[in-house]
Amino acid sequence: MKTEGKLRLADVFVSITDPRQAGKVEHDLVELLVVAVNAVLVGADTFVEIELWATEKLDWLRGYLKLEAGIPSHDTFGRPFGLIDPTQFEAAFRRWVEALLPALGADAVVAIDGKSSRRTGKIDATPLHLVSAFAAQAGLVLGQRATAAKSNEKSAIPELLATLALEGCIVTLDAMGTQSNIAQAIRRRGANYILAVKNNQPILADSMREFFEQFKASPDSTPHAMSQTVEKNHGRIETRRCYAFDQLACLHKPEQWPDLKSFAVIERSAR
Repeated sequence: MKTEGKLRLADVFVSITDPRQAGKVEHDLVELLVVAVNAVLVGADTFVEIELWATEKLDWLRGYLKLEAGIPSHDTFGRPFGLIDPTQFEAAFRRWVEALLPALGADAVVAIDGKSSRRTGKIDATPLHLVSAFAAQAGLVLGQRATAAKSNEKSAIPELLATLALEGCIVTLDAMGTQSNIAQAIRRRGANYILAVKNNQPILADSMREFFEQFKASPDSTPHAMSQTVEKNHGRIETRRCYAFDQLACLHKPEQWPDLKSFAVIERSAR
């Protein structure tokens, strides 16, 4: 909960506005948030589990917090989380995490991806869909944005990128995020990008397929770089070859992708 010389959770949570009526509260908001976050960090998934963990660890917690009213009930834990400003909470938590962890180094890979959360959909309602930024080497989720559906990722990704410090990083996205405005947003953050091209960009994909077919017919006449990996798994051998090219003129409207330097084609075979 407290790291010598480091920023404490309590130090950052004081910036969160308490939305509760002052005369009707028994538990300090900062202490409640500190207890809840610590419980989640050690594996609690529900407010009931937060209460159970905090009750068991009460003596230890009082070494850092007053907790004059004891441990809140699970409902008392839950209500403030439904009322506080999520943007304020995220900003405070990010400030604490950034004080504990070193900054992302140059060429650090940040993967942007969207997933639907299981068991979050009510009857006749869609499940919660989150777009996350994951720092692969640090093993850390840097930020998230909730969307109504997977199709809303295109608008959520630029909002998420605007909150991240990405100078010098490499941002990767799947085909859903391969949009020119998203590439521009990444470059504005001082980062580089690797985008997947599939049938979400059909004309661009076709231009790459046509170029690659011509290349395969006469590979020695086209400058390129190639890397190969061979893996044996589930009784079969899979070979992947990645070909990289800088012949951007063959692509459909390459100018719409800011600072584009090269493109690659991955070829896979299994036996």
